[in-house]
Amino acid sequence: MRLPSWLTWYKKPEYRDIREYADNINTGKRSMSPAGRGCSIPSRLRLDRILENKTCSPMSLYDFYMYLKYIEFSSENLEFYMWYKNYESAYAKGLAMVGEKNYGSMDNISESSSSDSTLKPQNATPEAEEDDEVDDPEVAKETLARISQLISVDALCSSKSKCSPAVNQCNLDPNTVSTADLLKSVPVGRSELDTVIDLFLLPGSEKELNIPPSLRQQAIADLHVSSHPAALKPVADHIYGLLRNCSHRNFVRLGVGNGTFETICVATMLGIVCTIAGFIVIFSRGFAPYRGAHTRWEVFAAWPLWWLGLSLILSGLRGSCFFLLLFSRRQPLPWERFDDTKSSEPSKWLIVRLLSRLMIFDRKMRVKEKHLRRLQQKIVAQSLLGGALFATAGVFLFIFLPMWQETI
Repeated sequence: MRLPSWLTWYKKPEYRDIREYADNINTGKRSMSPAGRGCSIPSRLRLDRILENKTCSPMSLYDFYMYLKYIEFSSENLEFYMWYKNYESAYAKGLAMVGEKNYGSMDNISESSSSDSTLKPQNATPEAEEDDEVDDPEVAKETLARISQLISVDALCSSKSKCSPAVNQCNLDPNTVSTADLLKSVPVGRSELDTVIDLFLLPGSEKELNIPPSLRQQAIADLHVSSHPAALKPVADHIYGLLRNCSHRNFVRLGVGNGTFETICVATMLGIVCTIAGFIVIFSRGFAPYRGAHTRWEVFAAWPLWWLGLSLILSGLRGSCFFLLLFSRRQPLPWERFDDTKSSEPSKWLIVRLLSRLMIFDRKMRVKEKHLRRLQQKIVAQSLLGGALFATAGVFLFIFLPMWQETI
């Protein structure tokens, strides 16, 4: 029998260091974790929906990119994967327009290699082919600009419409399309593939991917004889595994929280104070002015303190602040503070910087992603239920102790 989703206890995903995880896979110390194992991320916030840009702030594709760029420092993984999916889609559409029979099968690299030779203009010269292999700064800029367009802030989701990355695909008539038109329509040419190799695959490159050496060498060798997306599919699958098993988990771990570290600490400390105050009330009534001076029913005076105290503690341990959820608001997440153009020069005083990040001083934002709001409300509801169970158990524990006036 499966429990309802609201009764399933939400556990914050465990943090994983992506560099350590990738290095262990590259050296053979461990294998890639299967999808969905040991993680309680809701299906509506899974990686595939984020990559398809079907989620809203603060769990959108752009938020994921900003997290990778400023917090995890691994934005090259998302940039390469989004570029690859765009290339794969455009390449498949281009082949479909001219007919697969003219360009070989798409199932293997060897056949696509021979088809790539037919994609070259018939009047191509050796000098022209050699020029295509020369690094072009303009091509590199265009490649980075295309990648940035796929994950730009302009593609953010709105509450009234669904959004998805703008894939640069061809709009040609399949009845009149020619080889030259196909070359123009497919957004990636030989020079751009060489740029991608220089940016992502070569050791020591600007955006070098953390992939096994054997996988890197095989991909480079395949790309030298073919421009088929299958040459890069093993690399893309490996990068997707890193995004799914590390980056996405860590992103959700932070994104579910609706308050800054300082706010969560203050709320958790308040919960600890309330819990301790409940015990103080119990012992002060049980032993002052002497043992047996008060009736056992005064134990219930500690119930509200225990309930509120443990509720705040449980909520804070999972990154949520109950007081912010009362108004369906949140504070800026760590990566969003790098986008804040309104902020002035930071104060030199540490205490001033810390106070400015507290809930009462910090600016509040609305949680646009409805599934994230539901998850945060579920966390708080479960925390309140856990606090009520703890308080009830405490009352039943102390009410039968022999330090109260016998009334029965």
